[in-house]
Amino acid sequence: MMEQILKNNKLPWWVSGPPGTGKTRGFIKRRFKKYLDKGISWERIVVLSHTVNAAKEILKAIKEIPEMKNIPENALEEQICTIHSYFKAESKKREVYDLKHHKEFCKQNSDMSLVKNGKYKPLKWDKHPLYTFCSRLHGKRQTPQEHWTTDRAYYCDRGYHTLNSLLRLKYKYDQFKEVKKVKYFEDMIEDFIKHSKAPTDIDVLIVDEAQDCNIPQVEALLKAATNVDENNFFFVGDKDQSIYAYSGAFNEFFTHLEKYRSYSFKEDEEPLQQGYRCGVTINKICKNIIEPQRMKLGLPAKIWLPAKQGSEIIMGNHHYIPRLNENCKNLEMLLNKILNTKETFLFTYRGNPTDVHTSEFLRKHGIDYKIVSQPHPFITRKILRCFNTWQDFYGDKGTSLKQIKEYWPYLPSKTFKAHGKGNVKEAFKNVIDGTYNIKQLHAMGFVVDEALEFKNFDLAVKKNDDTLKIREQVLYIKKVLRNQNIEEEPRVQHDNIHKIKGLTYDNVIVNLSVYVPEVDKFEPQRLGYTAYSRGRVDCWTIGSDVFNKRDPQTSLGAIQHDRGRIFSIH
Repeated sequence: MMEQILKNNKLPWWVSGPPGTGKTRGFIKRRFKKYLDKGISWERIVVLSHTVNAAKEILKAIKEIPEMKNIPENALEEQICTIHSYFKAESKKREVYDLKHHKEFCKQNSDMSLVKNGKYKPLKWDKHPLYTFCSRLHGKRQTPQEHWTTDRAYYCDRGYHTLNSLLRLKYKYDQFKEVKKVKYFEDMIEDFIKHSKAPTDIDVLIVDEAQDCNIPQVEALLKAATNVDENNFFFVGDKDQSIYAYSGAFNEFFTHLEKYRSYSFKEDEEPLQQGYRCGVTINKICKNIIEPQRMKLGLPAKIWLPAKQGSEIIMGNHHYIPRLNENCKNLEMLLNKILNTKETFLFTYRGNPTDVHTSEFLRKHGIDYKIVSQPHPFITRKILRCFNTWQDFYGDKGTSLKQIKEYWPYLPSKTFKAHGKGNVKEAFKNVIDGTYNIKQLHAMGFVVDEALEFKNFDLAVKKNDDTLKIREQVLYIKKVLRNQNIEEEPRVQHDNIHKIKGLTYDNVIVNLSVYVPEVDKFEPQRLGYTAYSRGRVDCWTIGSDVFNKRDPQTSLGAIQHDRGRIFSIH
């Protein structure tokens, strides 16, 4: 595959930028402005990235260019967008396979149930083993047998114990898409590679975070650049943050680009070397993790300068904690810093079950938190307000009608919802905006006598699955209310390393536990490098719960074997 790509395609220039060196607002924005100055129409410049958020960040930077301020955003949505969106537009016009198609397909195939009793988890539907199977076959360019040989355990754990069971389901899935005339994103990329003509309406192609591209995406992008001058074709990224080998990230290709197609910055251009995120300590730790790998691959050492706060270089400190729940001075220091500063904190790790352990730890200590990839904090601001204002509502002071409406969905219908059949808008449509207490609502006929006995909000919540969870979390909620301004978003977040790329926090806490060895022998180091580089000032290392001297892969990047070297900043 590698030989074929190198032989038959024009290669992009590789623009390497370490973490936090301003790839988007540095190189991409400056380059876009240069092309405009040269007289190239913005309509003929395409800039792509992997995620919607990254594409939005690029669009925001481009819109800061004076010549682009009056261009409507919808005019740019097919050329400054995700890779998938671009090839969707270039592919044959077909509807995208989504949740509604998934549900219909499940009805036709009982073995597609995501959970017991046939219940769906809509937010997780695209994680079904069938779609993982199809996506990884596509991304890795593997035969079914090759893929089954390497990933069998993954599918067996999810109820698919033979390759034939997956192949039968894939056949039905392919037939369903054909009948419904729908395609998934990988289908559209394959369509473009096999059937579409190379576009003639672009003069510039820039791909951000290119190191995350899999083999088909690389093939499609190279084809899309067929009519682009080679000096106007760029892949921008950091090869050392390539952490998606499991889904087909083409790391071998980016190693080749960095060796033989690295872009040489001109005298009037600023190389991507000055860091704007990581201070001295984190910068040095990241280099210590990744440089041995780069030496083995024959790549030059990174030139990556620590970030500054004003005119002062950020220093920072490193702290080691043997276990997350093991009492020690450094853990006490971390908890104190979380509870008594306004700084932001990221706990990150390779994956399960460390995510569960992290949530349990934060709840134990009454720390308000959010999982990065989920839309809301673990405890919503609405619930916190309900608990925090109930005493005013129960007493003489009273609370606002707006707050009372927030109580309403959680309260038992027999005691509180005397009007409107539980519909908040209907219940209070004739009530004048103002302040009320529970006695006043009782006098107005909104609540029955029993309601007057509920001195605390947790006594009032109705008994269903959602509010039962709230009841079980009462002690945690009360701790949070003591520690947290309820109108602030959580300053503490956590998620696995694959979900936190591109983000920045004042402090990063990296758990070394790894439960499943990586397919790519260098990927643990790249994961460690990516994880630590999310931080600005201080970093904290949590020792592996499963560390085994016989198997260094059970510790992220085998860091525990060489702590002195990794964490030395001298």
